[in-house]
Amino acid sequence: MEIKKQSGNICPLNFICHKMNKTAFTTLLTFTVISLLSANSCIKENYSICPDYGKYRITFCQRSGIEQKAAMNAIVIYNSVDRESSSNGVWRFTRAPGDSMLNQEKPLRLYPGDYNFKAFLTKGAIQFNNNMVKIKNRELHVMADTIERVSKRGENRVLLTFVLSNSLIEVKCNLDPKYKNLYQVYDVEMSAPDDRDIFLDTESGCCNYSQSITEFYDYFLYSEISDIFEYYCVPFLGGCYLNFRFRLCPLNVDEDSVSEQTIILQSRLFLNMEISQGRAYRFTFDVTPYEINYLSTSVRDWFDNDCIEEIPLL
Repeated sequence: MEIKKQSGNICPLNFICHKMNKTAFTTLLTFTVISLLSANSCIKENYSICPDYGKYRITFCQRSGIEQKAAMNAIVIYNSVDRESSSNGVWRFTRAPGDSMLNQEKPLRLYPGDYNFKAFLTKGAIQFNNNMVKIKNRELHVMADTIERVSKRGENRVLLTFVLSNSLIEVKCNLDPKYKNLYQVYDVEMSAPDDRDIFLDTESGCCNYSQSITEFYDYFLYSEISDIFEYYCVPFLGGCYLNFRFRLCPLNVDEDSVSEQTIILQSRLFLNMEISQGRAYRFTFDVTPYEINYLSTSVRDWFDNDCIEEIPLL
């Protein structure tokens, strides 16, 4: 039988298809595709091409400790506790108002194993250098420390319980009932401790204490609890005077007239004990438009709503 010679170019793939049955061709094509993918993917564990191969995603969620409506910034320091691994680093996060999750642009991924996670959260920008975090007045600083296992699963969620890194001072104003329909405590201020060189050691969780009170006054923020004002500050040593300034203004006055009718009262207390890190101090005053009388001071752990002890100041 004579085979006629065909003119023109014959595509090699068409020639193969012509000579092979459908099943054999499908098998060959599948093998070719897998081979191409293997040469350009993580199947061969090429860490230079796929540095996250073998790592698993980590997410962080606030278990308890803070309820803040404002956006906050965070850093998480992680260190492997396994002897055979030396994985460690620092990752930056943000937290949206009212959200319990820490968010990041690029997911954190780690190899399986046990890790120590230390998280530090504050409203302002976090100044971190040489394992130290800058602590400032008028900012809430909290931290969490936990050891968790990273497993081979799609998402490893780490729950964080935050505690206070600096100190909280509260002022409770008991306005005389005779004047409650006439006046309100508009603002509270206190002479501020010097916060210029106060840092938190991220390894120990401790910070140094301020040794002096400045001549500058810091404003308190009105809390959600009636008649209580809050001020977050650096811890500081005792043996000093604290100056408080109270502003009272009449009710139902125009904003333009508030400054003209504001009553300013002051009180000065000698503090014979330190304002400690991680604790909340409540100073209680009786207030009238004519005078301020100091009553007492109570102290508690920041996360504890119950007053645990009264402390003498004078």
